[in-house]
Amino acid sequence: MDRRAFILKSGSTLAAVSAPALTPMTAAAVVKAVIPSTKTQSAITPDGFTEHDWVTIAAVQNHLFPSDPEAPGAVEINALTYLHDYLSNPSTDPPEAEFILSGVHLLQAFAQKNYHKSFIDLSIEQREILLREFEQQTDGKRWLVTILNYVLESLLTDPVYGGNPDGIGWKWLEHRAGEPRPPADKRYWLL
Repeated sequence: MDRRAFILKSGSTLAAVSAPALTPMTAAAVVKAVIPSTKTQSAITPDGFTEHDWVTIAAVQNHLFPSDPEAPGAVEINALTYLHDYLSNPSTDPPEAEFILSGVHLLQAFAQKNYHKSFIDLSIEQREILLREFEQQTDGKRWLVTILNYVLESLLTDPVYGGNPDGIGWKWLEHRAGEPRPPADKRYWLL
């Protein structure tokens, strides 16, 4: 079954880690496009995440939802931008950002324990093995499902919210968006 059919059949109940594949951009390149270049890896961003945390999240997103010649991946649907914008939004519940950040730190500790390396320094095969093992941990599974849910939101959201640029996800799924679509000044957190 191809990814499109899988998503159409499974809706929002995805919990499995998808097969690994190479993506056209590195996680670091994705982060450079999302996070201002004035920040360094050791600098803490206003929302509490370091650049290294964002690179790790991007690498996980790219692993869970890889680019494919027939389908957009996390990079093409702006999954990191969507998550960054969502977590930076003043209306976002602070425990959600704390959960995502603590999950990044748990994953990093898990990678160090198992491979004595950072997650982003692992090979694709090592990432797959590590994520499968991380998924067996209660908090690990919950974190991976949360990250994957945000990736899917990015795939399906109206582009005004930062994901799904030019409706790339809608086009891939052959979805016609509802009307009227929200203008930038009528996004839900501005109302």
